[in-house]
Amino acid sequence: MKTVRKRGPAALCGLALALALAVPALAAEAPSFNDVTEDKWFFPYVTELAALGGAAGYEDGSFRPNGTITRAEVCAILLGVFPVDGSVESGAVSQEEDRAQQTNGSYWANPAIARASACGLQDFGLSREEWSKPASRGEIAYLLHGIYTAARTDAPGAPDPRASRLIGDYAGAVAGSRYEDAILWLYGGGMVTGVNEQGDFRPDASATRAECCTMAVSLLHPERWRQVDWDALPEPQPESGTDFTGAPRIRYPEDSAYDLCRALEEQTGIQIFYLPEWTPREAGLLQYETMEKITCNRAYFDAVLTELKAMKGAFDLYPEGFLREMVQKKGDRRAEIILCPYTFQGMRSFGVHVYDYSEGQDKVDQIYYTGQGDSQYYSHEMGHMVMSSAAVRSGWNTTCAEWESLNTGSGSYVSAYAATSRPEDWAETWAYLWHRTDSVAAGCSDPGLKAKVQYLSRLLDGLYDTFDAGKTPWAHLLEG
Repeated sequence: MKTVRKRGPAALCGLALALALAVPALAAEAPSFNDVTEDKWFFPYVTELAALGGAAGYEDGSFRPNGTITRAEVCAILLGVFPVDGSVESGAVSQEEDRAQQTNGSYWANPAIARASACGLQDFGLSREEWSKPASRGEIAYLLHGIYTAARTDAPGAPDPRASRLIGDYAGAVAGSRYEDAILWLYGGGMVTGVNEQGDFRPDASATRAECCTMAVSLLHPERWRQVDWDALPEPQPESGTDFTGAPRIRYPEDSAYDLCRALEEQTGIQIFYLPEWTPREAGLLQYETMEKITCNRAYFDAVLTELKAMKGAFDLYPEGFLREMVQKKGDRRAEIILCPYTFQGMRSFGVHVYDYSEGQDKVDQIYYTGQGDSQYYSHEMGHMVMSSAAVRSGWNTTCAEWESLNTGSGSYVSAYAATSRPEDWAETWAYLWHRTDSVAAGCSDPGLKAKVQYLSRLLDGLYDTFDAGKTPWAHLLEG
């Protein structure tokens, strides 16, 4: 995604993280460093911060502006400029200090770590090992945003999703990262403009001590922040791509789920659709009035990403290549997953398997996921597809009759829901075997349940080369 925008102050002598501010006036009697001279772009920023007590040098008189900076050093610098003592409860800080000391002993950064943690900046935990690692640009943005907003009541408000249009590498590097909100906040507030004409932020790149000082100084001068003309920004345009089948797929600028969706399709051999790409021929669970309530904005795509991660958590449990083989052996019947995170009639999650609603040659085996699921929930719905596909290949009537003959009573089911129907029994048994193996093992004292586990295993073993029941988590249940 490329946009044309006006540049801020002249390139700041090649500053790796360009900042939208004018050169600050030098403080009187500022400390000096032998490697921070007036001809360097970072001179006024390091000097101003040093005068405020936020930047210290080394015993040899150097500052080492181009050296890396640790997470702890970043935190200490920012808290020196923007103290948060009055914005967090002293009891919370004291508690975090005690925990930090228990973890790190007398580590010099314990007070800074404790205050950061009390502000909710807990991504790095409390350990000295984590805080001693070199900070990336994204991590500096994360700490800067968290500390500044905790320390200042006049801080700019929530991150503006429109700022994604200013970030050249938003889709590829920023979207979906833990730094996203902080980077959107910095761009939307006019504090940064990026490292190049495209506005790239490069959150994963390492940062220097000089860059950290420059960012800290930028927040000291809100009067110099660039005013973003939102109306003048070009509307983001979707990008075209393809899925593993070669079919055209659309990537929208705020779509944080696109890459994982394509990777999951490649892994499973199943096309996955979510709004706005999927247009139903038959709405199924996704009624048109439901779809109309959904806005395809950043929040929606983030919700899709969360669900795809849960889905992948389930499918990663299965034998490598199993789902792809299952789909390939369907012949001319396509397989699709339709994902639409939405609270369905007040329920947290809901799904349905539609084996064949199409006519003629265009036969589709579909799973609808509606709502907010967890990994076992996704396995349940996939269990419908796995077992119904196996039953068709093995002979539908024979398979169904054999399965139902093994139900000898209530103990033959992995759950109460499994007892509601044969399809739900299939799906629940499949999901429980992968996600609650111990529960199934305990229930196998009932001969009916054990017989169904053995039958399911023999069925899939005989149909798919990639399935080996002897290597499953429930292999020990196949004995006897």
